[in-house]
Amino acid sequence: MPRISGKTKERITFSCDPLPYKKIQQSIENGDFSTITDLINSALIFYFENRKIDFDPKEEIKHFLQSPEGEELAVKLLEKMSKKTGR
Repeated sequence: MPRISGKTKERITFSCDPLPYKKIQQSIENGDFSTITDLINSALIFYFENRKIDFDPKEEIKHFLQSPEGEELAVKLLEKMSKKTGR
């Protein structure tokens, strides 16, 4: 991936656990990123662009229940409830 360039960057420091650091090094060696800074900037940009800011639990539940997994869960719950009530 090409270097991210443009605006002046702010300098920060952080500590990294060994496993993620090893994966960072591998990504740079593989040519996925040219520097650790580029990888971290890309990861942060991805995080902030893809996180849900306007989380609506009702909409998330509705969306899940309309999925195949949600329908399967609903069926199982209804079967369980009908066994308990004898219906």
